[in-house]
Amino acid sequence: MRTVAVIPAYNEESRIGGVIEEVKDFVDRVIVVDDGSGDRTGEVAEEYGADVVRHETNSGYLKALKSGFRNSDEEVIVTLDADGEMDPSYIPELVEPIRKGEASLVLGVRKRVPRVSERFLSALSGLKVDVSDTGTGFRAIRGELARTLELHGVCPCGTFVLEAEKLGAGIAEVPVETREVEKPKRVAWKHFIQFWHVSKLLLF
Repeated sequence: MRTVAVIPAYNEESRIGGVIEEVKDFVDRVIVVDDGSGDRTGEVAEEYGADVVRHETNSGYLKALKSGFRNSDEEVIVTLDADGEMDPSYIPELVEPIRKGEASLVLGVRKRVPRVSERFLSALSGLKVDVSDTGTGFRAIRGELARTLELHGVCPCGTFVLEAEKLGAGIAEVPVETREVEKPKRVAWKHFIQFWHVSKLLLF
């Protein structure tokens, strides 16, 4: 099964090259979605051999994902962040349940979810879907499913898995180790907005 990595990126010129270099060993193609970066993220990604989709302005993580999905035609899509937090050597483990027909979405679940608001959204989503880490950016998904998702909200927490479940997707988890990287600090406000979107999917 042909596999593509979709990597949303915003102002990651110092890290994107190393991520692409690692990922290339495990996929057939790499798509970087340069989400309106003000630096050389897109140019560096091209220099390292990725196909680059460019947004004129910063549109947000979910719209970047959707752009990557729309620009793919592979049977399996792997998503991961551009900051190097995730170890691409786990990609074969994420893809395997899809290859075997055991799942359509496989989450790379972290041992520790750092933010309380993120853990809350995972617990809330767990009322309907038996998953432990709905906010992970590391996942494998069947291509045709990915290109069908509407991806409501401002982040993937809760809504990604709930939308997939509504479409009948089997969902599996693979434990993954993460690396210490610098992350944006002010994201909790997004989770307050996301609470509404998760609640709506649970109720309707």
